[in-house]
Amino acid sequence: MSKKNKPEKVKEEFKGTFFATPWVGTLFTVLSGLSFMFLMMILPIVGKAARHGSGSPGAYRAPWYNANVAGFLTVLFLSFLLSVLAIISKRERSKIDNSPKPYVSYGLCVVCILLLVALMTGALGA
Repeated sequence: MSKKNKPEKVKEEFKGTFFATPWVGTLFTVLSGLSFMFLMMILPIVGKAARHGSGSPGAYRAPWYNANVAGFLTVLFLSFLLSVLAIISKRERSKIDNSPKPYVSYGLCVVCILLLVALMTGALGA
């Protein structure tokens, strides 16, 4: 009986930073998408009805509107931060193995900036 020479599995060492590992970019992308989905779910707390009232006689601004804006801004900045981290991670990975560019994360950053501008100018509660 002769043993067949099986090649040993050689574990390749990854040559890059922590952000360049594939699972980190994927994790940040998924987390930014989930946080953006949550942001869209809480969007009505800073909308027209919360800012001006429901439109019925005697309706007024929600007494906790300022707390709603603070919570919305917190989630907005979290979503923006996670998408920026996803961009950084995916770009580092792209430098190593020419993987695809993070176009969805770029779009998510733009949408977060537009939401911030709309909130600050009053367009969300118009």
